[in-house]
Amino acid sequence: MMKRMTLLARKEGMSTSDFRAYWAGPHAKLALGMNGITKYTHNRVDKVLWTAGDHGPAFDVDGIVELFFADAEVMRMAQASSVGKKFIPEDEPGFLKGWTLCVVDEDGDEPGDAAVKVMIPFHAEADVRDSLWRSLKHAAEALNAKVTLNWTVSTARRERLWAEPAPPTGFVGAWFDSVAAAHEAFEPSCELRRVLESSTVDGAAYLIDQLRIR
Repeated sequence: MMKRMTLLARKEGMSTSDFRAYWAGPHAKLALGMNGITKYTHNRVDKVLWTAGDHGPAFDVDGIVELFFADAEVMRMAQASSVGKKFIPEDEPGFLKGWTLCVVDEDGDEPGDAAVKVMIPFHAEADVRDSLWRSLKHAAEALNAKVTLNWTVSTARRERLWAEPAPPTGFVGAWFDSVAAAHEAFEPSCELRRVLESSTVDGAAYLIDQLRIR
């Protein structure tokens, strides 16, 4: 399975509601014209729960797209199609300011749709991946939560759009029983927050309103 995660920043002057409506409406219908998509999820940012350090979030993001393909060749063919290569890039400037693509390797399995989702893009050194994954699983068990670790293996940008100067090294996905539990997970005393602060730099935890497109 191949997975793409793309950070989206909405067009300047566009409201959040208009951005989400266009993204889930005309743009999603266009994207579904690409063959080979096995799963397609919109992760709409509702709130920032935590950021590393005293500054604000290191990433300019209003949503994160997750696209899954059966394998690398299927993904390559989808991107090379007229929809992937021409029509989608032509459509994006109508509702986007920024677009930053990360192809990732994923550790762990996502739970069902009922859970409350948090996504945490971050920067980190390459050699922390294994230790970070072990620590995340241990911290999640204590919270009765589920986690995945998505590690960036390649990136891309759009010629006509802004992109993150330093794309995320990876993304943590975390699922909680309630919104209150998600907030509590990023309190200073919480092990999950301590793991992130000790192993990553410039992380930010976003409370997600998830929309399954496919």
